[in-house]
Amino acid sequence: MKKEFRKKVIALRKEKDLDFIKYNSEIITDKLLQMDCIKNAQTIMLYLDFNNEVCTDILIKKLISMGKIVASPITIMSERKLIPSQITDLKNGIQYGAYNIREPKPECSPSIDIKKLDVVIVPAVAYDKNCYRLGYGGGFYDRFLGNLREDAVTVGIAFDLQIFDEVPKEPHDAQLDYIVTESTILTPKN
Repeated sequence: MKKEFRKKVIALRKEKDLDFIKYNSEIITDKLLQMDCIKNAQTIMLYLDFNNEVCTDILIKKLISMGKIVASPITIMSERKLIPSQITDLKNGIQYGAYNIREPKPECSPSIDIKKLDVVIVPAVAYDKNCYRLGYGGGFYDRFLGNLREDAVTVGIAFDLQIFDEVPKEPHDAQLDYIVTESTILTPKN
């Protein structure tokens, strides 16, 4: 069930043109920058977008210009693990890693202790209205989020077309603190 659902939502996202992605990503970026959890955070981890996800490059540049420590994960496939690594150079300090997803180059990106992360902005295929995420199926983020500090804030960003009344979920699937789209900010109902 999860597999078919993922394919359907990814296909919907892929249908959107670059103008849609860029325009709505800018709206989502502006909303994020107004959130207290972002304003008050010192260290923020977020993903580097691919495959028509909400674009994060402008957000990363703005966060760095605000004096934030900004990290993105390096994927260690053999351990099925994410290592938060500081983005020091968005232009030259990035490489293509696992699944052909951009990630910081280890040689110019110091790793950051997971317990130092104040906010983690996560990718997903889809979310439900109660802030549960349906990831890409590797379980990397579900495992990662389970190791955060208790007071760390988790935020999903997505386009409205990725929000559903319910998504297929299992007990280990993560529920986030917020989901931000171009039209709304969702919080858990329970």
